[in-house]
Amino acid sequence: MKKILLSLALIVGSISVNYAQITEGHVTYKIDISTENPDMEMVVGMMQGSTLDIYFKEKMTRAEMKMGSMMNMTTISDEKSGEILMLMGGMMGKKAISSTTEELAGDESKEKPKFEVELVDETKEIAGYKCKKAVLTDEEGNESVFWYTEEIEVSKKGQNYFNENVPGYPMQYELNNGGLVMGMTVTNIVTELSKSDMKLFDMKIPEGYSEMTMEELQQMGMGM
Repeated sequence: MKKILLSLALIVGSISVNYAQITEGHVTYKIDISTENPDMEMVVGMMQGSTLDIYFKEKMTRAEMKMGSMMNMTTISDEKSGEILMLMGGMMGKKAISSTTEELAGDESKEKPKFEVELVDETKEIAGYKCKKAVLTDEEGNESVFWYTEEIEVSKKGQNYFNENVPGYPMQYELNNGGLVMGMTVTNIVTELSKSDMKLFDMKIPEGYSEMTMEELQQMGMGM
């Protein structure tokens, strides 16, 4: 009887391990940039070599976007406290913005963009993870295809790189911003952070950055 109970315990334990979600790690994306607008070809050239790195733990997320030779942008968000810190570096110097999820959400009376979500019965493997397909259609009829995994859990609050309508972690998708199309694909996943990585979630503004408000950022034409 003891042997049977032990065997059952081992089986249950192995099932728990196999289906446990990853809640800490570092995800690296490669970014393919294209456009059909001739006026934006110079921008495409300047953004070649762009990358996106996502660090996450518990309810905190850090996104580091390197936009080719144009600029770097880091967004650190804490879902528990609602705090958000944005750091930007480039031709305009080093700028920092301390904000909240409520401020980024703006006027609650304004309706959020609505999407029709179609979960497609298709799967494929990306970076070793089984992914499912979701097609999001906005009110203007524009479609976006997302390949997502349910094996990774990351807080999406305060992060522009995620769509909360996608029922999982996006492993491959496209963003279309004014005719500039960015295709994002995960190339590597590390499922454990080092002690030094934990410092990446510090919400203090680093030395060398000058602080500005969200309103000032929007006036510069760089609103979130």
